[in-house]
Amino acid sequence: MRILHAIAALPPAAGTTTFCREALRALADRGHDCHLWTPDGSPPPWRPDVLHLHALWTPWLLRPFLWAKRRGVPVVWSPHGMLAPWAMAHKRWKKILPWALYQRPALRAADLLHVTSPLEAGWVRDLGLRNPLAEVPLGVDLPPEPPPLPTRPHLALFVGRLHPIKGLDLLVRAWALHKRRDPATPWRLLLVGPDEVGYQATLAGFARGLGLSVQAAPLALAQAADLTFAGPLYGPDKAAALDAARLLILPSHTENFGGVILEALAHALPALASDATPWEILPQARCGDRFPLDPQALADAFDRLAALPDSELEAMGRRGRELVRERYAWPAVADALAR
Repeated sequence: MRILHAIAALPPAAGTTTFCREALRALADRGHDCHLWTPDGSPPPWRPDVLHLHALWTPWLLRPFLWAKRRGVPVVWSPHGMLAPWAMAHKRWKKILPWALYQRPALRAADLLHVTSPLEAGWVRDLGLRNPLAEVPLGVDLPPEPPPLPTRPHLALFVGRLHPIKGLDLLVRAWALHKRRDPATPWRLLLVGPDEVGYQATLAGFARGLGLSVQAAPLALAQAADLTFAGPLYGPDKAAALDAARLLILPSHTENFGGVILEALAHALPALASDATPWEILPQARCGDRFPLDPQALADAFDRLAALPDSELEAMGRRGRELVRERYAWPAVADALAR
């Protein structure tokens, strides 16, 4: 099958970038002919069997969309979480006109909408979009066997953009609660990701006001303060952070999927995710837990997991890695995308 993917930008820290690139690679590995079209490129000289559009709100996406429609090429569109209520309300005044002029009409004209979870499917339907839906999760490659959990430092890890949507103010409040309950705690918090809208300085000042020690430092120095900002990490450096931690926390106000949970589980890392994310399976599969969007609830959930013996925390990580192997490994996800 000939598949043309189109995306308006490929920022390295964005989940849309990761999914788009990984999907192309995985589909090509399964024998499909894949091509990527970005604003600095051009469409292929051949007619694809399908056009797969990624993300929203960029007028440039209308170019491949109309190009495909003129040629009778079916269009699949992945909103990548950008239809979430929180996302639609954020800077709403900037979205009202584009939504009415081109984004909603174009989405309605797509032959298929790709969602990654039942939660995202609900957002699509709540906006009155009645297109056929395909629910296919994100995928991940299983990394090499990670180091045993007892050999890792007591690091709790967040990976993602430093942005208000990620609930990091809630995480900082919860961390201060944990520290007040146990002043001698060996646990430290490591935040990995690019700073957006100057949010790192806001969080750092907020954390210091709550009595936490804060530093901006590389992974190797992450235990020198209560909270460390390590900046964005990619590839082997990001994998090293996942292999160094004992627990991942995702406190987001909204996620259509939350691919970082997959990455953590693949590294045998138990995960805590807010109940605004579609990760009900964490407690069901006994590889993590969920919590309401409340600092007290997050602190309580973290304290429960932190109190577990290393053997149980490691068993949770092993169950998570096996869950990824069974449900989210790229070969199976690529086959589902192809279908």
